[in-house]
Amino acid sequence: MKQLALCSCLLLGLTAGAAALDLTPHVVTTLVGDYEVRRVCFLDGEKKYAVTLDGETELTGHSGAAIFNFTKFPRAVMRVTPSPLKPEVGFEGETLDQYRTAATELLLRGAEQPVLEKEDADVLPVNHWTSRRFTFVYRFVGTAMRESVTFLNFDGKQQFVLQTRALEKDFAAVAARADDIFRRWHEFRPQEAVEGN
Repeated sequence: MKQLALCSCLLLGLTAGAAALDLTPHVVTTLVGDYEVRRVCFLDGEKKYAVTLDGETELTGHSGAAIFNFTKFPRAVMRVTPSPLKPEVGFEGETLDQYRTAATELLLRGAEQPVLEKEDADVLPVNHWTSRRFTFVYRFVGTAMRESVTFLNFDGKQQFVLQTRALEKDFAAVAARADDIFRRWHEFRPQEAVEGN
């Protein structure tokens, strides 16, 4: 009986682990004729999700986060991490204050006098995602910065935080690039490369 219970616990643990999106970037290489095509993907159990990057975006993984550096803009970054909240916590009513508090706590450490500039709902309406975005202005080491903190319900069980920050003067361009990366997020199919996508 103890062995059965232990096996059940192990299977539950494996099932739960397999259902979580791994934010470590993985490179998938497919062969198209004589050419190798490399795509950056994130793994979710057996599924792979691809992102499209250009030559001015570097993607790394660190401590469970995916970090997109926009090399053309100084201090510009998008960081994607698991959320401290869950999809069951709604984006309206009394629970909205939980998101405001969490967003403020997630800002760049050392942000001086952060001001919540605006809030937006469902900023990435693709893949049946729902989201809530909080955009702040603050100063960091004497420099004017702007940062958005977006809570995104990836599915019914997983919520992620997308933090995009840049110098205030560069923020609009950086935010557009960051959002574009997620608008192009899609499940990777091996035949993509063969079809020329």
